[in-house]
Amino acid sequence: MQVISCTEEHKDRLTEIWLLSVSRSLSDADPGQLGFYTRMFKEEILERFEIWAVRARFGGDLTGFIAMNGPKVELLVVHPHYQGQGIARLLLDHAGQRGELAVDVGEQNAGAYDFYQRYGFVETGRSDLDVHGQPSPTLHLLRPQLEPQTGAS
Repeated sequence: MQVISCTEEHKDRLTEIWLLSVSRSLSDADPGQLGFYTRMFKEEILERFEIWAVRARFGGDLTGFIAMNGPKVELLVVHPHYQGQGIARLLLDHAGQRGELAVDVGEQNAGAYDFYQRYGFVETGRSDLDVHGQPSPTLHLLRPQLEPQTGAS
């Protein structure tokens, strides 16, 4: 697997991965809502943030991606067929090479909280509002800069 910087040519595949990953939470959405969220993803995420993706072996498809806003993880998505294969760790470690990482998770999202804790994030604070100013408690997590890996002696 290889981590690559995403460009315009990758936007359709990134959108496809994102849609597959959110299909459960948007399963009750009408087509208009789905279109709204897709436009928001393309305009807010793909246009505003630095995107890194994992390409499958031998030049294959993109399997997951991370959207970064400086040191902050805005979005981390792995295609459902590739989950559990270390892609999220690879993306987090790649992003973390520059220093500490931050991420916000909804307080009600225990799965995301547990996921980030497994990857070394610790809780540093809590807000009563989400990033959109809506009343949705949010936990602020931080992963300190990792020590560089040294070769085996």
